[in-house]
Amino acid sequence: MNAKLIALIVTSLLPSIAGAGLLDLEQDLGGLDLTVTLVPVNSPDAMRIDNKTEKTVSCSASFTGAEKQRTVTVTIEPGKSATVRIPGSNSDMPRTGELKCEEHKQSK
Repeated sequence: MNAKLIALIVTSLLPSIAGAGLLDLEQDLGGLDLTVTLVPVNSPDAMRIDNKTEKTVSCSASFTGAEKQRTVTVTIEPGKSATVRIPGSNSDMPRTGELKCEEHKQSK
């Protein structure tokens, strides 16, 4: 009977364990040729953005979930990449992120 109870508890916890560390990322790349890679894929603690365009690009990433909301903005030169740390990868709380990229506007 104890083995059945343990098996039942483990089975009921598997979906929450499987979702631990995942990031639901909404992306608006502004029609630009960018590649976004989560590292590592199963429980990302960073996001790499590769700029494949001939334009300078600005990306703003906003994260909620395991920590206070955090927003990071990076500027990426043509042919270069940037890495953004994703907060809360050691928590089992759901995490969400929003990435918005556009051509960088030069300040005058």
